[in-house]
Amino acid sequence: MSKLLPRIYLPALLVCAQLVIGAQMTYAGEIKVAMKDMKRALRGAMASTTMPELSRYVAQLERDADQASRQPYRSDQATYDEGMQKLKLQLAAVDEAIRANDMNEAKQDLRKINATRKHYHDLLN
Repeated sequence: MSKLLPRIYLPALLVCAQLVIGAQMTYAGEIKVAMKDMKRALRGAMASTTMPELSRYVAQLERDADQASRQPYRSDQATYDEGMQKLKLQLAAVDEAIRANDMNEAKQDLRKINATRKHYHDLLN
């Protein structure tokens, strides 16, 4: 009986380990996709020449940020959450500038977002 237990538990343990590792890789993949989409939206917003175009990119950035903020972060959840919260506050400032039809102010706020992005990427990597 004691020789049989390792034969049963080892395969079960390996399956569990694969599930945990696979789940972590899935989360990392989802965050990576959302971050790439956010980068693309930020670049598009910065290159925008009209308010409707800027608004579309900012809306996409907000959707991506919302999606990314709901993902668990493997190594430093507190710092990740702090960065995502700061991003949401800065996006609110961009929205305010868009409502005021002030493209210059919106782009200044987007530059702040880019600086925040760099800061938190440095902290988390």
